[in-house]
Amino acid sequence: MTRDFTPEERAEAYIRAGDEVEQSFPRFDIVFYGDLPCVFWPGEPVDERPAPLTMPGVPTIVLGATADAYTPVQNGERVYSRLEDGYSITTDGGAHITYAWGNECPDAIITAFLVEDKMPDEREMRCDGVIATDYVPNAPVEATVYADPVEALNAAYNEIYYLPEYYFWDAETPTAVGCTYGGSLTFEATDEGQQFDLSDCAFSKGFSMTGTGFSSYGVSDFSLEVAVSGDAEGTLTYIYDSEGNISVTGEYAGEAVDLAG
Repeated sequence: MTRDFTPEERAEAYIRAGDEVEQSFPRFDIVFYGDLPCVFWPGEPVDERPAPLTMPGVPTIVLGATADAYTPVQNGERVYSRLEDGYSITTDGGAHITYAWGNECPDAIITAFLVEDKMPDEREMRCDGVIATDYVPNAPVEATVYADPVEALNAAYNEIYYLPEYYFWDAETPTAVGCTYGGSLTFEATDEGQQFDLSDCAFSKGFSMTGTGFSSYGVSDFSLEVAVSGDAEGTLTYIYDSEGNISVTGEYAGEAVDLAG
């Protein structure tokens, strides 16, 4: 006669089985441990599957993406085919998450459905998507490779934006970090946006910045007003607006600067 194991015993056995997964398939352990809650489910598996979901009287939108390895798009198509009042949005090339990740096509349809109680115009819709955004390289070691101040400040913007301490910031706690080749950067939240302070901050050797930056809430404008020292000296203003337009004005290496990126 076999005894029944407690959920705690099943959980311990599951976790121990994961030891081999961690050693054999690094970075894939999250997939394995994602099923750990199953050991706490009550009851035993049943022989019969539940009836297909039909949701009578409930408008339902099914989202799917052709490059989603977690939930294959064909599964969503089958769910949609059985709904009594169903809609489907398929994102071509999209990954696992398709809503609220910056893709206007599904975002506009779903937001109108959730916020304005507006039904989609069509039952079946397709949106263009991407699996990954363009690769953003690290700033070069030496500032001498920059063609002009626009390149230098674009690199500084990318370094700030993708800095782990800022990218995963809670948008509340004032935070200070060191810059790659000396100096420091601090950022904090204000009522209007996020304030940056740079003190001899260098992401490339020969281009140190001292000054302030600001990122506005809502409109995604970003600006820097910095005094530059190192290979050359100057005072520059960098603006990256919500439409993606870039401009740099001021003075650098003894010459007036008025450039667009």
